[in-house]
Amino acid sequence: MQATRRRRSHTLIGLLVAVALLGCVAAASTIRGLGGLLGHTDWLLVIPALLLTAFSYACISASLVSLGRVVGVAVPRWPMMWIAFVSVAVSHLISFGGVAGYSLRAILSKRYGIATGDTLAMSLVHSYLNNLAMFVLLALGLLHLVRDPATDEAWRRTLMAGGVLVVIFFGLSTTAMFSARLRVALIHVVGRVVVRLLPDRWGSAFSDSFEDFDRTLGRMAHALRYDPRAAWWPCLFLALDWVAALGVLWLCLDAVGAPVALGVLLGGFSIAVVVGFASLVPGGMGVQDGSLAAVLALQGVPIEDAVLGALLFRLVYYLVPFLVTLPVYASFRRAQPTPVSVES
Repeated sequence: MQATRRRRSHTLIGLLVAVALLGCVAAASTIRGLGGLLGHTDWLLVIPALLLTAFSYACISASLVSLGRVVGVAVPRWPMMWIAFVSVAVSHLISFGGVAGYSLRAILSKRYGIATGDTLAMSLVHSYLNNLAMFVLLALGLLHLVRDPATDEAWRRTLMAGGVLVVIFFGLSTTAMFSARLRVALIHVVGRVVVRLLPDRWGSAFSDSFEDFDRTLGRMAHALRYDPRAAWWPCLFLALDWVAALGVLWLCLDAVGAPVALGVLLGGFSIAVVVGFASLVPGGMGVQDGSLAAVLALQGVPIEDAVLGALLFRLVYYLVPFLVTLPVYASFRRAQPTPVSVES
């Protein structure tokens, strides 16, 4: 038992160190562009942007915690809220396909007696619902840009093709979520890849959890299929999260002297987020910012203002929350976790 606890402690420390180092690299790449913001930013508008960022992270964390009822796990509300906040901040800034955030969430949750499979299932369903909200936002953004007479014809066709690909992706992910046969096949393939890529100590731990993961995910899919109301609160919190993030971007653009109309804001934000997500570049760094600036510029926003607004948005919405999580890591190390039980 002592050896197991010591091994878990070393694993957690190693993961936190890796996260901190990657976060520092991401932070350095963002801070290099701060010189352009100085003298071009109304910093009074940054204050409400930061408050709205806090509200956004609180909503996305609450959406994850509210999925505990669907899983059948009595998750401790406030510790899990902090765990969700930390893991979401990590995922937003440095995540590669969600791996860093999922891994950190699973390790921290295990300290409270929550099985890795339960945590991963909650994370996957949370990601699915979050992507659903993202696709709805993207559909609204594409609809505006396609119908805008000022949109170039070649750009309009590109947007329509992108919309078709998004629909296909969403259809496949939904099928995988609710089809037991496809889900088992995908989990088997992913499990083999994980075991090969991760160190033996981590790979074996995740391999042992995949059967529990499939069982829990099946239970969640069953609950969502026959009781859609169970997803009401998670979806509501996620919707508020996306609206708040959109508001943060609007404030950031206004702060650099580039106020934009709602349709332009919606189109640029939705496309940039999806492109950054699809690129699999950690945190979408460079890809998301460049896409956002490009779409805004195509819609008439001065390119310099678009670039500065995208940079300020990354600073406020991604970097600041990550820096706030650093002292939270230490609090988890000092905390005395209380295991929870699984509901019948």
